[in-house]
Amino acid sequence: MTWGWRRYVLLAATGVLILALVGQLAYMQLIRAGYYRRIANDNRIRVVRLAAPRGKILDRHSIELAGNRQAFSIAVVPADFSGTTPRERLAHALDMVPDDLANRLTRRRTLPLEPVAIRRDVDLRMISRLEERVEEFSGVILSTEPVREYAATIWGGHLLGYVRDVSERDQQRSDKVGGPLRGQIGATGLEHFYDDLLRGVDGIGYREMNAYGQMMGPMPGYTDVQPIPGDDIRLAIDWELQELADSLLAKYLAGTVVALDVRTGGVLCFVTRPGFDANRFVGEMSTAEWSTLRDDPRHPLLNRATMGLYPPGSVSKLATAAAGLEAGVVNAGQRFAPCNGGYQFGNRWFGCWNAAGHGALPMAGAIEQSCDVYFYQLAQRLTLEQWSVHMMNCGFGRPTGLDLPAEKAGIVPSREYYDRIYGKGKWSRGLMLNLAIGQGELTVTPMQLAVYFAALANDGTAMKPHLVAAQRAPGGVWVERTPEAAFRLPCSPATLRVLQDACRRVVTAEHGTAHAIADERVRMAGKTGTAQNPHGEDHAWFASWAPADRPQIAIVALVENVGHGSTFAAPICYQIARAYLGVPPKTREPLAVN
Repeated sequence: MTWGWRRYVLLAATGVLILALVGQLAYMQLIRAGYYRRIANDNRIRVVRLAAPRGKILDRHSIELAGNRQAFSIAVVPADFSGTTPRERLAHALDMVPDDLANRLTRRRTLPLEPVAIRRDVDLRMISRLEERVEEFSGVILSTEPVREYAATIWGGHLLGYVRDVSERDQQRSDKVGGPLRGQIGATGLEHFYDDLLRGVDGIGYREMNAYGQMMGPMPGYTDVQPIPGDDIRLAIDWELQELADSLLAKYLAGTVVALDVRTGGVLCFVTRPGFDANRFVGEMSTAEWSTLRDDPRHPLLNRATMGLYPPGSVSKLATAAAGLEAGVVNAGQRFAPCNGGYQFGNRWFGCWNAAGHGALPMAGAIEQSCDVYFYQLAQRLTLEQWSVHMMNCGFGRPTGLDLPAEKAGIVPSREYYDRIYGKGKWSRGLMLNLAIGQGELTVTPMQLAVYFAALANDGTAMKPHLVAAQRAPGGVWVERTPEAAFRLPCSPATLRVLQDACRRVVTAEHGTAHAIADERVRMAGKTGTAQNPHGEDHAWFASWAPADRPQIAIVALVENVGHGSTFAAPICYQIARAYLGVPPKTREPLAVN
């Protein structure tokens, strides 16, 4: 082949190659342009979640109990991080154990390009340290986000609760009910119960990434979708009463105080000790810290007001008396055999708390002096069915419906209950003697007793207890919630008058078990209780309302492992009532005695 022919062949081949190249370029730039643009953008643009600030939680006077502040956070994009940044180096830079870092990455599985929060609320020192080594940590994102901030109180932990990171289980559950769930959600307390209201709607941000997988800033030409903050909620809670109750309980190992607005059911005071500072859960709590809190023998994570189950002791004698009156087995003026310090039933002696005895008393006197023997004898006239049905209709044995999670129901023993425990028909009527004075298998929560005594003060109408009094959407106005009645006590007006008068005598009468807190300026009514505790000293109860003649506030105090209710619980309720009614303290405060 001559040179001329070879030149033509070479030129033709070159032309074909050029045409093929041009064709391929045209195909890539014209036909497949969108596809390659998307790939480039995926490498250059990162779509991030803009966390919505949670709604504020305020007390009745608009004092902020839970709000937000901006804080530094550290996240990792799994797709950029995996295989490019040694976990050991990053863990060291974050003051973490490598296994903890790995666990957080695997525990919070998400989309490959969605950042996973590793540390929240970190200090500027750590941020500066990471920024100095930014080239070493591909896929690590430093940013600011709103984090929860709680009023620095011990009592806030049980009431307000805290937030936690969304788990894989949370995500799966949310996908079934209408959309992905990201970021943090309420874990306990009000944060959990009103999470949908407080959480708000997250926004969407577009960020420019460099070749190292680091975020450079907002992506030019893209507009972020701003987050919508959550609704604010205002509570019926009174900050000053909370502080007072907490200080009164601080001297004891454990206890709780609950106070309700008699007319609306609004929770004015809700304190349980020991407590915990909800701010400890902001950011990341170490495994050691969590173990210390969880394993504390005083059980600081237990919300004693709604989850603590206790025998009510003599406080429940009022319900036993009402059951007898409503069943027609006793009248208010009737006297049984005199109390000589105890009661013989079969071959067993049931003692009265007063070994010297009370003599023969009518019902109001038996309540005033808390005579056990009177109620032992009343118990023999009542059937278990009459007593248990009355107790259930008084709100015991079921949750009160308070707007907090995990409220316990307690136990009101019935025939079916004892048949299940002991076998059908294999139990004695002697069990009624213990139940009549609030012992045995009967257990209640302090919140249940608060609702019951508020109902007694409110002429039989039990208002549904509630913490939230109003809510407000971002930029909106407060919308008040309408109080609602929960139930009526199964008591006639005549029975209610007997109980109300007896509760006044407990405080005002010379032999009343709470006479030591008598104060004409406060005028309290209530009932003391001393409940036997198999694990130590008796539990002290006092359930009350004030003023006795024009009720405004119902208060229940429980102090664990201390002794008599008149000595330890009654003075706490007196101090709460005095503060709420605006009565100045006496020169010398009343001292309770056994």
